[in-house]
Amino acid sequence: MLNAPDTERSDYTFRGHLPALDGIRGLAIAMVMISHFLFRELFQNQTTFNLAQCGWLGVDLFFVLSGFLITGILVDSRERPEGYWSRFYRRRVLRIFPLYYFSVVVVWLTVLFVEHAPERLHGWDSFGWFFGFVPNIAMAFKGNWLYHSHVFSLNHLWSVAVEEQFYIFWPLIVRLLPPRMLLILCALLVHFSTDIRHWTDTDFGGNGGWTLASYMLPYCRMDGLAAGSFLAVFFRLGWQPFISYDRWVARILLVWMGWRTLDAVAYGSTQYLGTLSALTFAALLYLALNPHPKALVRRICENRFLMHLGQYSYGLYVFHEMLKYTWMHWFGDWLLVSGWHPVAIQTAFVLLAFGGSYVAARVSWMVLEKPFLRLKERGKGG
Repeated sequence: MLNAPDTERSDYTFRGHLPALDGIRGLAIAMVMISHFLFRELFQNQTTFNLAQCGWLGVDLFFVLSGFLITGILVDSRERPEGYWSRFYRRRVLRIFPLYYFSVVVVWLTVLFVEHAPERLHGWDSFGWFFGFVPNIAMAFKGNWLYHSHVFSLNHLWSVAVEEQFYIFWPLIVRLLPPRMLLILCALLVHFSTDIRHWTDTDFGGNGGWTLASYMLPYCRMDGLAAGSFLAVFFRLGWQPFISYDRWVARILLVWMGWRTLDAVAYGSTQYLGTLSALTFAALLYLALNPHPKALVRRICENRFLMHLGQYSYGLYVFHEMLKYTWMHWFGDWLLVSGWHPVAIQTAFVLLAFGGSYVAARVSWMVLEKPFLRLKERGKGG
């Protein structure tokens, strides 16, 4: 489909509640959960497993979406005489802190009073890193995942920490820079992120591959966040009507970068992978915001199932990996020795673990998240 007439394009949507963005959240969390629920031993070769497990890139999709939403909120509120900081941080705290700290406290108490293993909680494995929203820093310097519990896992919260660290400095940058300068900064961050990861790997003793430091330190993940931020500013500058065949450019970028991303995943990921996935998902986001209600990508993203998952994506992300040991104990170990066909074993585990995580997320939404979100809505004018 060619570009729409100007009268249609004047209604380009990028503010307020956008159903397609709920679908993108749902797609991202589905990708991440499926990748974390796969059994390596059921796959015949590494390349097949790498492709099947590429859903871990859903974290990159979350980063692109977060950059788009957060930067949009900040740009829209920067001209307000007061409340720029307080409104933003109040809403972020009410959205992120309750569930995050609930999960951290539950695991901390489990280690202390159920597993009776306080000796684990020292040095890089100390829970102080989680309470301070910096577990990714500890993982980077330790060079490995943190070890704390045989019952629960919190290592996946590194990505939540990256976003919280992004929230610390980005509001100041958005407040100080004019939109066009902000656009240039975003483009530069995307361009140089691969080089920054290379430099980080050198500093942390990497041998040509990704170290945990280059994977999860905040300045190494700016390509995804900056790509989403670029789109937020781009739309608010109103430039999209002046770009000829912009959707065709986005389609070509989505297919080309998507193919290169899969190739990098299948045959050994490179430091370019983070930038490739950022550009892929930025193109996906651009097409999801197509004002044509029958546009293919928008219709996919507005699928009811994906939108439903998107509503509970935060709880799903926190609980699916936190409870993975539970799923293995309840039915994973049994499935692996059941003698079933590998496809049946894998499918059963994904469905059961997905269902259990969904129940936990729904309970969390009703009991923990929704009450705090009501407080957030009271500050909607800010």
